[in-house]
Amino acid sequence: MKKIITTFIIVAIVVASTMYHNKQQLSSPTISNISLVNINGDINHDAMESLIAPYKAQKDSAMNIVIGSASETMEIALPESSLTRLVADILLAEARKADPEVHMAVTNIGGIRRALYQGNITVGDVFEILPFDNSLLILEYKGSDILALANAIAAKGGESISGLTLDINNNKAENIKINEQPIDTTLTYKVVSTDYLSWGNDQLAPLANYTHSTPLNLMMRDAMLNYLRDNNTLSAPTDKRISLK
Repeated sequence: MKKIITTFIIVAIVVASTMYHNKQQLSSPTISNISLVNINGDINHDAMESLIAPYKAQKDSAMNIVIGSASETMEIALPESSLTRLVADILLAEARKADPEVHMAVTNIGGIRRALYQGNITVGDVFEILPFDNSLLILEYKGSDILALANAIAAKGGESISGLTLDINNNKAENIKINEQPIDTTLTYKVVSTDYLSWGNDQLAPLANYTHSTPLNLMMRDAMLNYLRDNNTLSAPTDKRISLK
């Protein structure tokens, strides 16, 4: 009896599915009340603008808050520049609040999206300079991996670094030092970087070889905002970290 009931249910499902499928085939979609709109960047929609207006005002109010100033304009360039040095210094300073033993910082120049201009710095400026939701990690590496990282940086023609110095000669790294000391392959080094780079992205594959990671629960731009609250005026670091031979 159970077998008969089960068979009946299966047949009923198949029939119902077939009927639904046939009905779908017989039904033709119709489109009515079409109004074509030319997209030219000048469209005004009063109702939508009214809906968005209070949120835009709130966003603009938050983004226009002045949180510091820059003593000069700082640009992005390879092998390094005033802004790439500054960003790396900020990451290192913020990481050392959590762990004073962090040796160096590295991030990719591609994550720094525009210059920092002389004068007032707003919250919106920081979001434009560091727009990506990159979280910071303290990563631990063997000395041999730091040497490999230095060579990856040299192959790219430079990067945003702090605590690390090197010479680039024929796309190879030479005279590699951390805090003015030669790399010791028997030691473990702590590096602050981003979750994005911890996967070895942006041609920095050695960064994926960490032995331990500690999340800081802090995004890059939040590190910069925190730094600005502590250091109201930003000046360009002038020390040489990457030299071309």
